[in-house]
Amino acid sequence: MFLEKHEPSTIEEYNWFDESGTIIDSEAPLTKMQISKINRYIIELDEHRAFSQFINWLFHNKYKIYCLDDLKFEVRNMTNIQRILFEKEKSKENWKQIGDKNIYYIELKSEDDVTYGWDSLFFFSKESFNCNALWNLYNELKLNKSRFPNLSFTKILPKNKDFIIGRVSMGESYFKPGTNEETDVLICYTAQKI
Repeated sequence: MFLEKHEPSTIEEYNWFDESGTIIDSEAPLTKMQISKINRYIIELDEHRAFSQFINWLFHNKYKIYCLDDLKFEVRNMTNIQRILFEKEKSKENWKQIGDKNIYYIELKSEDDVTYGWDSLFFFSKESFNCNALWNLYNELKLNKSRFPNLSFTKILPKNKDFIIGRVSMGESYFKPGTNEETDVLICYTAQKI
């Protein structure tokens, strides 16, 4: 099911950011200690079977799946007519706005519903979230101010054992082990071992 498992996340060097978005040295002793509290799992999206297995595992284990898309940069470049059509389409697909008016989320109820964009975030949780709870978690994880992954993950995830955060990375900065091939992946962080 997983292309890579890092239990804990310190096993493999990876870019980390502080809570304001500045890249940090993940090998520094204090940072390494913080990162060692959580685990990283990488699922290949091109290999649909692996992604399907992961989604099936989530549903089987009673997880709720929320997909979030921050579209502020895309929306900023739209004309008024494009923006109206865009918002109409999002509404038709049951996407809802949270907090910032250009961040949308949808709760996915089945494997057939699973959809994502090139930079989508996923919140997987056994707990149900309403719009305000999702927005609060988004802010607690510093996703409004920093990048993915950042050190706030090491504070929030250990308190929420049944919570997994994932981000889609499509062919950017991730190379399949043992190859020079960039591949589309879902990179997940959690305090639990899967």
